Amino acid sequence: MIGLSSTGAAELTFTVQRPEQVQTFASSGEAQLALLAQTPEMNIRVNKLTGRIKRHAHPQSHHFLYLIQGQIELTVGEETRRIQAGDFVTIPQGSVHAMQRVGTAEALFLDIASPPDVGDVIWHE
Repeated sequence: MIGLSSTGAAELTFTVQRPEQVQTFASSGEAQLALLAQTPEMNIRVNKLTGRIKRHAHPQSHHFLYLIQGQIELTVGEETRRIQAGDFVTIPQGSVHAMQRVGTAEALFLDIASPPDVGDVIWHE
């Protein structure tokens, strides 16, 4: 997590978070998001995808996804690919994208945004 040093600068501290300690901060019928860490340069969230996330873009932030388990169908622009556990994805800032879980297994992935995308989303549907 982030604390402030005696100079007022942000500094990270050593932390370990157990799954039961992670608080969900956004939830819909399609996904649950939980913030794991945030600095002025990036944030890291875990996303449990249970359905579909509609087409949207982040005009200020690049997004990097690492699929932990399950499969998703990811569309970026006009290109659609099936992503599976172990895959790493780069979504450049401003790229319109959508995703949907494939199959019945839970899809779980890390979502790293740089810079942090708090409120930085434009929905396209």
